Amino acid sequence: MWAPVRARILFSSSKVSFLGVTFIALALPAVAELGGSVSSIQVDQEHMKGTRQVTTNAAFSVHEIQTATGTKVREFVSPSGTVFGVAWQGPVAPDLRQLLGQYFDQFAQATQNRGVARRQMAVRQKELVVESGGRMRWFSGRAYLPGMMPQGVTSEVVK
Repeated sequence: MWAPVRARILFSSSKVSFLGVTFIALALPAVAELGGSVSSIQVDQEHMKGTRQVTTNAAFSVHEIQTATGTKVREFVSPSGTVFGVAWQGPVAPDLRQLLGQYFDQFAQATQNRGVARRQMAVRQKELVVESGGRMRWFSGRAYLPGMMPQGVTSEVVK
């Protein structure tokens, strides 16, 4: 009588583990991220199903992705090809796990003790700054890596 129940529990447990590993594996290659390379921005564009425009100046380039939902995501790239900042605004919040990449866990840990209902959120650490806010149908924010910004570029450009 207990054997079928135990088998069902083991099956469910293994199914959950398999799904968890599958989701992690699927998420890893689809990340263009803060601190990542310029070549990964194409993956972001495809993931967001958006169109991209690039603006370049002497100090950095900006890759702006316009999504079908109306959200704009800007990725700021240094001359060495590193994404040193991202900014977003629009009616739908972007996937911060995708945009922050390897820095997402650091961001999540820093915001863990804050209330979910807060409209404004800021994390200011030595290597990571994230400012995010919004209300229903309008979200905006930015994230940047102070240590990876090109010489002469200030955080004010990441907007």
